[in-house]
Amino acid sequence: MKLPFSTKRYFALTGDSESTMLAEISKGSSGAAQLRILAKTDSAITADVTIPRLLAGADNINGLVSMSLPLAFFEVITTSIPVMPDGAVGKALPYHLAKALHRPLNEFIYDWQITGRFKDRLQVTVYLFPAGLFHKIRREFTRKQIEISFFEPDVFAAFSFLFQEKMLSPNEANLCVLLWQDSISLAVYEKGKLPLIRTVKASQPEEEISLQSLVDIDLPSSSELPDLSDDLLILDEDQTHPENTGDEHIDTASILADFSVLSSKGGARTGAESPSSTTADFAPPEEADSTSWPDYLPRIPLEILRTRDYYASIQKGATIRNIFVGGADAFWQELSESSNNLLGVQSKSLTATTGTPDCSPLQHVLALGTGARW
Repeated sequence: MKLPFSTKRYFALTGDSESTMLAEISKGSSGAAQLRILAKTDSAITADVTIPRLLAGADNINGLVSMSLPLAFFEVITTSIPVMPDGAVGKALPYHLAKALHRPLNEFIYDWQITGRFKDRLQVTVYLFPAGLFHKIRREFTRKQIEISFFEPDVFAAFSFLFQEKMLSPNEANLCVLLWQDSISLAVYEKGKLPLIRTVKASQPEEEISLQSLVDIDLPSSSELPDLSDDLLILDEDQTHPENTGDEHIDTASILADFSVLSSKGGARTGAESPSSTTADFAPPEEADSTSWPDYLPRIPLEILRTRDYYASIQKGATIRNIFVGGADAFWQELSESSNNLLGVQSKSLTATTGTPDCSPLQHVLALGTGARW
């Protein structure tokens, strides 16, 4: 007989620069993941009061918690290392990171994913997060007998949700776009990996959207698009773009198989800060200049088009035909109408069937994606 106190409980922590949510994730009778909100705050996870307030509003809890935050909260580096067994990559990375970074490695926790395999080298994408902030969060959870088991950027949780819902095309390239109040996260999934990720600073207008404000929106053609800049990836000294060969091999395992900033079996890896950072103290993404809906809405399909074209022409990836957009529920119709002609495909809403009056649909999706670990 399975005793009640032996049941493992799963929790999810997610949020953005304006709010944070703690929820319990359980398996329903049909086997699908279900969400129950335990507590919410109107402050970012970086605020000292956020975690204590969340835990104060959720009594008698213990178990495993998974965390997912916007990609803009992380430093991202893509580097190349010599070909070696997968088990040796973790030991070799500190040496290669030290050559590219200028701060002590112990100021960040990090994890990595092999995103490309070539004849003479491996392409590794590294995700870094301030160690001081992470350890402060973990101490608060430890007081409540909650163990952090997974910690990942939002795009991983989003693709995990798509995988759970059987919406992910396993043999095609998929693009996921997550719209936050002050940033946009973009990532390409293909053959079990995320070979391309981007984060773009872009603030949503505070004014309510109206059809009248959209009358004069003009979208440029693809030939008028600017080139991708440093918001794409931070590369090491080897910035050549490899061409696909018959010897190239990409793992086809689940996207959750080899990526978690903290797994339940090990401690945090230490990492370093990227050259573009100036301090080890983390701050939420800076707010972009105030904008209007006629300025903001066209930018979304433009960033999608830039990402899709770069992946196909520079990284020689597959053509992206599946595009999922999350966080546009309040203006989905307007976004669809303004982007379909430019993109040539119908984007799909990541959050169309989720969410409750008590939380945003995007946070709902990320909590289900990161929290269902059974």
